[in-house]
Amino acid sequence: MTTVLSILTSLPFGLLFAAAAAYLCFSVELSSIARLYPVSYAIYAAGLVLSWWFNRSRVFFITLVIALSQYALSGLPGLNFNAQGNQAGLYSVVAVLLPVNILIFSLFKERGIFNAWGLTRFSIVAVQVVYLALAFITNDSSLLGFFTQPLPEDISANTALPDTAAAAYGITLLVLVKQRLNRNVPLHNAFIAILVTTFAALSLRPEPPGTVLFFSAAGIILLVAVIQDSYSMAYLDELTGLPARRALKEELLKLRGEYTIAMVDIDFFKKFNDTYGHDTGDDVLRLVADVLEKVGGGGKAFRYGGEEFTVVFPRAKVAEALPHLEDLRAAVEKTPYAYRGKKSAKTKKAVLKKLFVTISIGVAGRNEKRRQPGEVIKAADTALYRAKKKGRNCVSK
Repeated sequence: MTTVLSILTSLPFGLLFAAAAAYLCFSVELSSIARLYPVSYAIYAAGLVLSWWFNRSRVFFITLVIALSQYALSGLPGLNFNAQGNQAGLYSVVAVLLPVNILIFSLFKERGIFNAWGLTRFSIVAVQVVYLALAFITNDSSLLGFFTQPLPEDISANTALPDTAAAAYGITLLVLVKQRLNRNVPLHNAFIAILVTTFAALSLRPEPPGTVLFFSAAGIILLVAVIQDSYSMAYLDELTGLPARRALKEELLKLRGEYTIAMVDIDFFKKFNDTYGHDTGDDVLRLVADVLEKVGGGGKAFRYGGEEFTVVFPRAKVAEALPHLEDLRAAVEKTPYAYRGKKSAKTKKAVLKKLFVTISIGVAGRNEKRRQPGEVIKAADTALYRAKKKGRNCVSK
């Protein structure tokens, strides 16, 4: 439930809700469809340029597919779209291929756009365009039969989309949600949001202005997602999701008056890595980061580097921060990591056991001798060294 709420309250879904509100409140003004088309294509162009600039190939190709889908639904030259059969047929094709393409390109890794990998992705789009062009130019209905296959009534009864399209959207949604559960990054929220947005766009087929509005909203969501993702790369630690060293430096520049800084280190982490492997070590770093992220007292946790973390308490004295740091130490000590070892020779089953780690914490506050954040960090580092000498798994000042 918490994950669902975090998805629905993310910025991409905020933009989706804004588009829905605009549609409900200003449907009369949307009657002038001619004004919407240039704006929507300008949004797509900006998305293509920005995603190319930041090397976000997934966003680039999904934006391209959405732009082509809108262009196709607006009527393509030379296909006699006055014919009702062509209009309905193309709508069914777009309604199926759009979610399938969103799924395909969202699962690809970021490997560039204008290179050999990108050429493969362009080929995927080109093959679909050529296939559809042949189907409509030759009027061969057998080439489009799959896109209009009926499904059982209980599956398709609650949607205006063709049956196959409804199934494609449902399967894609399940895969994207699973992807989001495995890893929380801005792009995953955006992919789910644009899937819902394009579903709304295609459901408004009888009202072209609404369709263009929601397609444009999908383009804006992707634009914002590129910016969010770039921010995450610059300011968030990729492994733990905590703010990284760069974010810490900017946080230190904001500090004024009294404040407290704690340096946190995982005890015997190198030995732990050597014993259980770096993959398990990465999992333990994430586990500790999850605990540190919940620090109370107005504190904020950062990944300092390696197995070290920093916790900053703005406007707090050392005495005020100590109880919260002690709570962190105790919480890490009590939080187990479920380790799956190698298969036993006798039982042929993987050995499962709980692993525990501890942390040592050094804490220091600003005073007359230590006026600069860098000096306070050095003092906290020295205190951390004292905590290690005391036997680890303790807080020292």
